[in-house]
Amino acid sequence: MNTLISLMILVSMVAAGCAGGAGDTPPAVPDQPDAPALTPPMQPDPPAAMQPDPPPVEPVRKPATGDDWNSLARVLGGFSTDLPENFSVVRDLPAFKTYAERIEKMWKPVEQKKSIIEKWVKTELETQNRDCKTLFYPFSGPDFLHVHLLFPGCRDIVMIGLEPAGSLPELSKILDKPEKFFAKMEASLTHILTLSFFRTKSMKDDLFGKEVPEIDGTLPPILFMMARTGQKLTSIGRVQLDWDGKVVPWTGAPLPDLPEPPAKPGRKVKKKPKKVWIPYSGLKYTYLAPGETTPRTLTYFSCNLANETYREVDGILARPDLQKYLGKLEISTTYTKAASYLMHEGNFHWIRSFILEHSPSYLQDDSGIPLQYFDEKKWSLRLYGHYDVPIQLFLKYTQPELARRYAERKKIRTLPFGIGYKVWPGRSNLQLAVRK
Repeated sequence: MNTLISLMILVSMVAAGCAGGAGDTPPAVPDQPDAPALTPPMQPDPPAAMQPDPPPVEPVRKPATGDDWNSLARVLGGFSTDLPENFSVVRDLPAFKTYAERIEKMWKPVEQKKSIIEKWVKTELETQNRDCKTLFYPFSGPDFLHVHLLFPGCRDIVMIGLEPAGSLPELSKILDKPEKFFAKMEASLTHILTLSFFRTKSMKDDLFGKEVPEIDGTLPPILFMMARTGQKLTSIGRVQLDWDGKVVPWTGAPLPDLPEPPAKPGRKVKKKPKKVWIPYSGLKYTYLAPGETTPRTLTYFSCNLANETYREVDGILARPDLQKYLGKLEISTTYTKAASYLMHEGNFHWIRSFILEHSPSYLQDDSGIPLQYFDEKKWSLRLYGHYDVPIQLFLKYTQPELARRYAERKKIRTLPFGIGYKVWPGRSNLQLAVRK
C-alpha cells in the first residue's frame, strides 16, 4: 500500500490563474506541442499571496508511470475491470461499487447520443475535423467529452476555463473517506452527463476542494472523460506561461515586472507600487486515442478572459503573456457552448474580437458571439436546430434577428441531438461560421 501511495502522488496545481467558465451563472469575467514533456509529481500548491522570488518547485517523489495515471483514471471512470491487483482495495469498496453502478447508468444515454453525434459530425463537421491543427475551446470548464464527440480529428486541444487545473487525488486520501469522495465525484459529473454542460455555480462547490480537498479542479473530471472515451494517458505535466507567451515547465516563481511605458516629454510618471505577477498555471496532457500510436495533447489553463480584473485575477488586457500565447496558436476551429452569454457583454470584447480575427471556423450555440458581430461578407453561416429565446435565466440575451431567421426555416439544418442550455432534442441550436 505504501508503494502504491507513493506512486500515486502526482501533479499539483495552483488555483490562481486565468478565469472564464462555462455554465449557467454569468460571472463578471472572462502547449503547445513545443512544450517539453513533464514529470507529474510536484509539491503542494503555493499560497495565493506569493512572496517575491520563492524557490522553484522541485519534484518530491519518484514519477508515477503512465499505468498509474490510467489506473486511477479508470477508477474515476467507474471501471472495476482491467485494474492492477494493487487496486483491489479500491475495487472492493462498497462506496466505489455504488459509484460505478450509478456512473454506468448515467453513461448509457451518453453512449446512445454518441452514435447520433458521430453520424452528424461526419456530414456537418467533416472539413473541421479533416484539416484540424488546434481546437480552441474558451469557457470550456473540464468538458473534454464534447471535444471528443464533435472534434475527433483535432490532435491538439487548448481549453481555458474559470476553474483551477487541479491535482491528482491521492489514493490514501480517497481511502480515508471513500463515501464522501465518490459522492462528490458523482456530483461533479451529473450535469455534464445529463445536461451536456457544467454549471458554473455547481463547479464552485464541486471543483474547488471546498468539501473534498482531493477534488480541487478540472483534472479529476477530465480523467474520467478520458477513461470513458478510451484515451490512454502517457504524461501529465504542470506548465505555466512566460511573458513571451511560451508554455514552459512550472516553477511557481513570480514573473518579473512588466517594463514601464516611456514617459512623455515634460511629464513625470507617478511610480506605481510593485506588483507580484503570478504566472498562469495549467496542465498539459499527452495521450493516445484508441487505435493510434501518435500522441495527442490537451492543454488546460485557468485564466481570466474578461477585459478587466475578476476575483483579483488580472483581466486579459493587463496580461501580454496570455495575449501572446493565444496569438501563437495555430487555431483551425474555435468552439464554445453554454458560455453564459459572456461575449454578449462589453467586458469580453477582447476575446470576442480575437475569435473573429483568428478562427477559420467557429462552432457555437447562441450563448457564444451574437449574430450581429458576424460580417456575412466575410463569413458563411450555417444554422442548426431550433432557436426562439434563451432559457429564463438569460432571457435578456434574446437575439430577435437570429430568432427571425430560425422562424423562417430557410436553410436551417437538422440538429438530431440536444446540446447546450436547451438540451432537449428539437430545442437546441448550433451555428457554424466559416470564414470565406
